[in-house]
Amino acid sequence: MLEQSSGKINKLIIPIAIIVAGVIIAGAVYFSVKSSAPSVAPNNGQGQKADQPIVPQQPSSVDISKVKIEGSRFAGNPNAPVVMAYWGDFQCPFCKRLEETVVGQILKDYPDKVKIVIKDFQFLGADSQTAGWAARAVWEVDPEKYFEWHMAMYNKQDGENSDFGNKEDIVALTKTILGNSKGNKVAELMVSKQAEYQKAMDEDKAEGQSFGINGTPDSIIGKDLISGAQPYSAFKQIIDLALQGK
Repeated sequence: MLEQSSGKINKLIIPIAIIVAGVIIAGAVYFSVKSSAPSVAPNNGQGQKADQPIVPQQPSSVDISKVKIEGSRFAGNPNAPVVMAYWGDFQCPFCKRLEETVVGQILKDYPDKVKIVIKDFQFLGADSQTAGWAARAVWEVDPEKYFEWHMAMYNKQDGENSDFGNKEDIVALTKTILGNSKGNKVAELMVSKQAEYQKAMDEDKAEGQSFGINGTPDSIIGKDLISGAQPYSAFKQIIDLALQGK
């Protein structure tokens, strides 16, 4: 009788051990996955309203006071109380959208209160570099006409490294705005100062990257980084707070 009971117990030990081991392994996997999953803050019912722009979380290093402003191209009042620095590429379609829907509107609504500083972030190839050299040459030759030229370049934008964007096209466009003499001077500077301009362009790009900027268009106002071609309301909200000293 005892031997029969022992045999039955022995037969049960192995499957029970397998079950217990399975439970232990499953528990270990569960807690491992749970501990490695990203934490998500609970929704407190105070999410963004439909008409309220979503502004990305800001890197701690972002601060307009740290941006190099002196010597940079700009539009608006040079002594404006609010400064917006904006990194762009003349071939970037999102930069064109920002120019058409935001930049011009800011200058219209805040003619004396906002200064828009234009920064280089060329990353779309040879035509982007050429446009960057031209922009700096135009600023040097006729800063009063720069923004008109700047907008004309975006209006002429087509596909990346496509029909428009080589030096001949840009110089031809420049002459329609600055005249033949100044247009020829721009073409000359694009050659004679190419290395100097490229160095400055590279410094703009590196500066942007130091603030967490890795594409275009990205803008800084105060301690806010606005990524991409956000709607005008996002910029207006931040500008109004900056004017209030907040």
